[in-house]
Amino acid sequence: MTSFGAARALALPLTLIPAVGLALLGLLAASPARAQPATVTEALAACAAVSDIRVAGSTLCFTGDIDAATAGRAETLLAGRGLTAMVVTSDGGEVRAALRLARALRAHGLLLVVKDHCISSCANFLFPAARTKAVAPESLLIFHGGIAPGAFGGLFGGGEERALLAETRAFFSEIGVDGAITYDPPWRRDPRSGLRELAEEWTATPAALARRGIIGIVAMWWPSHEAVIRRAAVQGIRLGIVD
Repeated sequence: MTSFGAARALALPLTLIPAVGLALLGLLAASPARAQPATVTEALAACAAVSDIRVAGSTLCFTGDIDAATAGRAETLLAGRGLTAMVVTSDGGEVRAALRLARALRAHGLLLVVKDHCISSCANFLFPAARTKAVAPESLLIFHGGIAPGAFGGLFGGGEERALLAETRAFFSEIGVDGAITYDPPWRRDPRSGLRELAEEWTATPAALARRGIIGIVAMWWPSHEAVIRRAAVQGIRLGIVD
């Protein structure tokens, strides 16, 4: 890429090079690959030494599973404190607790920053709900275990599953997101056997997220598909990718 760009520049009239250079700089400044916003960097720095649920400056730091108790604590901390961001590291948790926290996060308009990983109910509900969000360097957004309709293998042994399906559908309708991203897995190829299989856990490219209505992403670590898959493998996750 560098040599190609240099050759093109040499072929241009010298009077055009300054103008072209300025235009290229403008394009780079508008590119999704631009530097991480200061708000994201500041939020990560505030929570760098925090491994539980507490407020650090103007940031809510949330590390842990999402359940009625942790979601309730986070909601209490959100109330009346003038917070601007929430940094989350979570393996997921209870659907209804995550829905509650997701709605609170959206209502307060906080920037959500994924640090290390945001899996299952964290990715399924918190990340889509945030009006602005980011995935920090070397961090992973991993969908898994969304409440699926019968056509996608959803379980309907009684009223509880039907109620959860209705609640999650209402939630995704509220925020304008295609909820299938949480239960419709992509195919992945096993690197050892070469066989294709449905992924049990998956992420999505920034473009794929946008197509499903997950917008407001101000920064997302995505050096390449391969780098994201390798990062997940370090955590023992065989990741699929929605492209």
